[in-house]
Amino acid sequence: MKIALINKTFSLSHGGGERFSLNLATALWREGHDVHIFAQQVDSLPEQVTLHLIPVVRPSFRRILSFAKQVRAMMAGETFDIVYGLTQVFPQDLHRMGGGIHRHWMQVRFPFAPWRWLNYLVSPVHLANLYLESRIYHTGNFRHIVTNSQLCKRHAQEYYGIPPERISVIYNGVDCATFDPEKVVFHRDLMREKLGLRRKDVAILFIASNWKRKGLDVLLRAVAFLGEKGRPFHVVVVGRGKPESFRKQIQRLGLGLRVHFTGHTKEVAKYYGVGDLLVLPTLYDPFANVCLEAMACGLPVVTTAANGVAEIIRPGENGFVQQDPSNEQELGVFLEHLLPEKHRSKIGQAAQDTAIEFTTERNMAETLELCLHVLEEKSA
Repeated sequence: MKIALINKTFSLSHGGGERFSLNLATALWREGHDVHIFAQQVDSLPEQVTLHLIPVVRPSFRRILSFAKQVRAMMAGETFDIVYGLTQVFPQDLHRMGGGIHRHWMQVRFPFAPWRWLNYLVSPVHLANLYLESRIYHTGNFRHIVTNSQLCKRHAQEYYGIPPERISVIYNGVDCATFDPEKVVFHRDLMREKLGLRRKDVAILFIASNWKRKGLDVLLRAVAFLGEKGRPFHVVVVGRGKPESFRKQIQRLGLGLRVHFTGHTKEVAKYYGVGDLLVLPTLYDPFANVCLEAMACGLPVVTTAANGVAEIIRPGENGFVQQDPSNEQELGVFLEHLLPEKHRSKIGQAAQDTAIEFTTERNMAETLELCLHVLEEKSA
């Protein structure tokens, strides 16, 4: 098949969606397909994959709209068996709802309707996202929707009335050869020494770019809530962000020497060897790849019911699910349970056993099956 994949970024050094896009392009090429990608930023792309580079336009709200417009113009002279959009573009055959529903996120972020509408008015970015989202799910602009969780499938039905038969849930896959306990532990001592962690310290990994949305402030409050009982806990923050915006909170909570900001990294796998558990108290996440990667590395994971990953977690067995993302006391109870090494080891092993069921090969097989189904539908 001649397949077009569309996303702004294809990269191993960005978030889960960008890593997924690059891995998908590589896997489709290895299966013998003619893969074309339309993107603004790319790294580590196989030479055999055809790149169609989209110029970057500023400011941000214009960039969002311009990308969709430029992709349509660039594809006008091309013919593809499958057009697979992994970002906000239309029309397309398949659309992967990797970022969830923007309307839902705005309701989560601004529950008070007048504040929500005020933010729509003062922030053109929100209006641009909302416009494109409404166009994507308009009849005739898609054939099929792919979500990576039942959570997002429900949201697609609730907010845009998409029939359930036009939505397929394909859970994310993890590369178990890369995210492997024996491999990541190789870096443990050296990486922990660089961070100033002692052998008795228990490292809580927080891997994200949008720290506020992903709940860093709640995690910090939960560690402080434990008081002396939580003294062994250190928080290791991996990813892009602004540490300065959290410095005052860290000092106020008395965590000054127990929070470590690593900054951006292209070698995120190494940090799974540093950590003893991963915590992501996110306000909204369709399916956070970092949770699945951590589970594959044998780490217990604590996340929220607002994260699609919660659907594969059996609370108390292979992880924990926080019902209220803003409740640091609820999170603190889970952290306290994971303080003893024997508990972390047992739950981490169960997490690994779960993760190995969600392979990239499984994801690819389900994706290809859906592509063929859509291709048959187009031919008919």
